Amino acid sequence: MLSLLTLATLAAAAPAGCVCKPRLVSSLEHKDHRVESCSGVNEANYFSCTAPGSVSQESCCYEDFGVIMQTQFWDYNTGSKSEGVENVFTIHGLWDDLCDGSYNQYCRPELEISDSESLEDIIVNQFGRQDLYNVMSNYWINTQNSNVESGSQLLWEHEYNKHGTCFNTLRPECFSGDYKRHENAIAYYQKTVELWETLPTYTFLENAGITPSSDRSYALLDIEAALAAGHDDSKVYVGCRDGKLSEIWYYYHVKGNVLTGEYKPIDSLGNTQCPDQVWYLPK
Repeated sequence: MLSLLTLATLAAAAPAGCVCKPRLVSSLEHKDHRVESCSGVNEANYFSCTAPGSVSQESCCYEDFGVIMQTQFWDYNTGSKSEGVENVFTIHGLWDDLCDGSYNQYCRPELEISDSESLEDIIVNQFGRQDLYNVMSNYWINTQNSNVESGSQLLWEHEYNKHGTCFNTLRPECFSGDYKRHENAIAYYQKTVELWETLPTYTFLENAGITPSSDRSYALLDIEAALAAGHDDSKVYVGCRDGKLSEIWYYYHVKGNVLTGEYKPIDSLGNTQCPDQVWYLPK
C-alpha cells in the first residue's frame, strides 16, 4: 500500500538558519533521467525563450516551446477520494507553451500512446515502475475539472499525447543508449511528479492563513501573494469555476533539457478569470 503523502521541510538536514522550502514527499523513486548530456552545448547556456538568434527545433538542450507549466487541480466536488488527497492539490499535467503564451498540441503523433495500449502495462510491466504508477494512481486523478472523460489513465494518456509529445528535448533522439518505445512518456510522467513534489500548493496557502472553508471567501490578491511567496515571488495563475478555486498553474523557463535542466520561475502569462473574492471550498 502506498504510504500517505506527507509534508516535510528540509530544515532538519540543513544548516542552522537555513530558510527551506517545504515540499511534498511521496514514494516515488527518483531515478536519473537517461538523456544525452548538454555539457558544452552552446544553447544550453540560455534559459528557454532567451537565446540570442535562432536555435534548432531539433535541439536536445533547448526547449523551443519554452514556457513550461506545472498545473494542479483543486477538485472540491470529487466523488472518489484517493487516500490522503483531502489536503493536496492533485496533478493536472506538465505543459509547454510557446514564448508568447500560445501553444501547439499533439505535435508528434508517432510518439503517442494509443487507446488500445494499457498504461498500467507500460509503466509497471514494461518499465518496472510500480512506484511511479502508485503515485500517479493516488495523486494524478481525473476530476470534474479535467476535460477528459472516464478514468485517470485516460487523463495520463491525454496529457502526454497533447503536451508531452511537443517537448523537443523529449524526442527519442535525446535519450542515451538504446531507446525503448514510450521511454519518453515514462520520463514525462516522472518529471511531472518530481516538479509537482516541489510545489505544495496547500502548504503555500496554509502558511498565509488560507485554508479551505465553506463559511468565508478569500481575497484573490491574498491567494496570489501566498502562492508567489512559494514561487520565488513570481505570479502564479489562479483558476476558478463559478468563483471557486479550482486550479493552479506554475510557470517556468528551463535551461537545458526539460528532464535535467535548471528551472527558473517566471510570472504567469495567463490572466485569471477569478473574482476579487474567491471561495476555497473543502473537499
